[in-house]
Amino acid sequence: MADQPKPGKPPESFQIPELKRIETSLAETLSLADAAQEYRGFQSQSKSGLTRSWWDWIQVHLLKWILFGFVLAINLWWTHNILKMVWLSGSSGSFFHLDNNVLIALVSTSIANFLAMVIVVAKSLFPDSSK
Repeated sequence: MADQPKPGKPPESFQIPELKRIETSLAETLSLADAAQEYRGFQSQSKSGLTRSWWDWIQVHLLKWILFGFVLAINLWWTHNILKMVWLSGSSGSFFHLDNNVLIALVSTSIANFLAMVIVVAKSLFPDSSK
């Protein structure tokens, strides 16, 4: 029959070549990505496209340090006020007195909050790059 294939040896199939693995470092990849982003900024011919990488750098580096400094400043202010309350509660000429149990709870929770806040913010803003 005409529509039936002829019996015999099938034609050779197409051979797909093996893929070669290209070794690149992370720095090379990031550099290439930055170059592509800068090229797109030049192609867009807008100021925002050209200054995008500058704003990204500010966000990554400067704003993290500002936020960390703000958290430290708030914690130091809070610690100063706690120490002032403890000092006033212990001084003899003051009318501000707290019970011993309240003072212990106030100081211990303040120390725990100070350390926990600084550690949590520092670990989230500045992750360990070795992992």
